[in-house]
Amino acid sequence: MSASATLTASPCFMTLDCFGFMELAGARSVDFLQGQLTCDLRQASATHAVAGAWCTPKGRVICSLMAWPRQADSVLLRLHADLLQATAEQLAKYAALSRVRITPAPVHCFGLLGPIDTLLQPMGLTAPLAVGDIQPVADGALLRCDATGERHELWVQQEAATEWRDRLRAALPEGNMNDWRLALVRAGVVDVEAATRELFLPQMLGYDQDERVSFRKGCYTGQEIIARTHYKGGVKRHLHRLIGRGEPPPPGSALERDGQSAGTVVGSACSGEGRCDILAVLSDELASAGAHVVLLAGGSEFHLPA
Repeated sequence: MSASATLTASPCFMTLDCFGFMELAGARSVDFLQGQLTCDLRQASATHAVAGAWCTPKGRVICSLMAWPRQADSVLLRLHADLLQATAEQLAKYAALSRVRITPAPVHCFGLLGPIDTLLQPMGLTAPLAVGDIQPVADGALLRCDATGERHELWVQQEAATEWRDRLRAALPEGNMNDWRLALVRAGVVDVEAATRELFLPQMLGYDQDERVSFRKGCYTGQEIIARTHYKGGVKRHLHRLIGRGEPPPPGSALERDGQSAGTVVGSACSGEGRCDILAVLSDELASAGAHVVLLAGGSEFHLPA
């Protein structure tokens, strides 16, 4: 799915409590993660973060994340908060062999939506130029998340969060989590959370289309199966946006057609006036049938856009 669609009509900010942070510290932090994550950490730097995933040996996504080596011996990971503790505990089993320490990082995340370049200037902020670029700010960093420049994340130290919230409120209207979720759904972006953990190969979530998966970096956990399905075309389920009415079904909800399982919801948000948009992993055969196919989730009807 394309990630270039316009996300929101007017700029706003919101607190993103859905995300948590951990820090990996040690001289071999980058090398350790290079052998664990789907992304190529060699493309990351103190001024550039990379999106990636950590997978099981069978190639199923445990978590999606952003990785930022903010110092030579330290990497900051941002992932869904409900996966933070379990992921840290699992990674720690392997990190000890590389003398890498994993600790929670006291970082707070704000989301910024819309064409905000001119609104950032009074706060002394300059928008990063390219996707993944990091712009240092007082007590944190500003991350550009998309090609349009309409989705950013502001990562600040927890003790500076209140001050930054006041500064943002003075410059931007305050939105909410639904605004952020809707932006992600319409951009075709999925963040794996506890309800969708270990359900999908990266290709089913479109991660091979936005450089979250490197097919040139060498070995990492799950690489054999992920590469095999890439080169031999073994994936028959992919990500699709659907529209409908009613309450948005939570991620992990089953989609049904004629009483049979038809797919899984991986993202959802209200889109106004009783409508909602969802992202779901569907079979390619079903998706090819077009907009007339009606799917059910939580008592609501959904279909592919015409």
